[in-house]
Amino acid sequence: MTGATGTKARPHGLVRRAARAVRAGRAGAAGRAGWAVTAGALSSLGNLLLSLTVARLESIEHLGRFALAFSLYVLATGLSRATVTESVLAGSGRAAIAAGTRRAAAVGVACAVPLVVGGVLDRSGYLVVAGATLPGLVLHDYGKTVALGIGSPRPPCHREAVWTGLTAAAALLGLLQVIDPMAVFTVWAGTGALLGYAAALLRGHRVRPGWQLSRSDTRAAASFGFQYLLTAGSAQLALAALGMAAGMAVVGALSVGRTVLGPVTLLVGTASSLVIPYLARTRSSTGSVRMRAAVRVTVLLLAVSAPLAVLVPLLPDQVGTAVLGGNWRHAAPLLPVLASEVLLAGVAMVGFAGHRVQGAGSRALLIGGALGVVRVPLVVVGGASLGAFGAAAALVLMGLLSATAWWCSYVRLLRTTGPTGGAPTAGPGGSALGAADGPSTAGRHRGALSAPGVSPPGQR
Repeated sequence: MTGATGTKARPHGLVRRAARAVRAGRAGAAGRAGWAVTAGALSSLGNLLLSLTVARLESIEHLGRFALAFSLYVLATGLSRATVTESVLAGSGRAAIAAGTRRAAAVGVACAVPLVVGGVLDRSGYLVVAGATLPGLVLHDYGKTVALGIGSPRPPCHREAVWTGLTAAAALLGLLQVIDPMAVFTVWAGTGALLGYAAALLRGHRVRPGWQLSRSDTRAAASFGFQYLLTAGSAQLALAALGMAAGMAVVGALSVGRTVLGPVTLLVGTASSLVIPYLARTRSSTGSVRMRAAVRVTVLLLAVSAPLAVLVPLLPDQVGTAVLGGNWRHAAPLLPVLASEVLLAGVAMVGFAGHRVQGAGSRALLIGGALGVVRVPLVVVGGASLGAFGAAAALVLMGLLSATAWWCSYVRLLRTTGPTGGAPTAGPGGSALGAADGPSTAGRHRGALSAPGVSPPGQR
């Protein structure tokens, strides 16, 4: 009798232990998500303070050089994530993490060389400083992303707080005209680079650049890097091409306009992390139910973001001048156009999120690649022909194309596929959200040119 009772009790004990493990896993995931949100908020705050200070104090051409340097920093860290970080997150071994540090340093050095050379030739101190600090900045992003994903999430948040605090102090000194904008940028970039090196060395990792991958793994990493450049990275490549074709003043005008719209952009970007789970709840429902859920969340997103997007272009000139100085006159005419682009990006983001929930990675990559190929020439032609307004109008057209493409594809996808019970499939590089040039901002960048003042969640 006792043996029989013991035999019957054992499965119940296993069930209880499994239930406890599931609850602990959920609690750990929720805690990790909270730390990730905190790190993203600190990151965006620091970047917004930096860009507002530079926009307030610099001339429009030098502001364009700052925007280009920041954009290329975003491009380099995104390339490192695609080629190094996401594969390390998939492997999650200590040896893989240590080896990934050296590969991230190698990507940083490879991207730093053209920045320094271009900065010297263009006499751009922003490019030179960005290039000189880029290896450390890439290491910081690598260490933070890995720690938030599979390591201890608390230390990277502490480092982000230090970085944001020192950036805020430098911004205050700049606004008080104790130091110039170039010095503020140097403090920002230098602090991030030093934190990246320090964190890697404290973990016992070697920071000397190295690759240490087999030929097949190297080909896979190169493929993911190329996909990133073709899709999400095309936004940053378009900005660089625009600077060469239309001049830094055009880039500066776009930058100051998007900086003013930073709160709206941040709101839309943050919503992307909430839309995916919301749509995932209806993954096993019929197509009509899933479509209604997507429409509801789109209407809600527009109801929240549209009033702010309308309010920003209506700011009095006195307020705009107090915030941006003389550069307000360059931003004001562009704000209605750029606000429309931000709202279209939100609409497109929901369609893209639907593809991720349905696990349509190949379809998403195809659409994102097509949009990326169109984006660069469209923005360059608009900027070269009509200046900053032409480039802004091209961004709106690109946003309209993006929203149309993602939603038309999503409608067709729901008509041809039944309910699914699995999780969203991973895109290239192992990220469930990181495949195509979708407007999702999770480790990736929006289809539009990124504003220096606002980071995609998870990336400074």
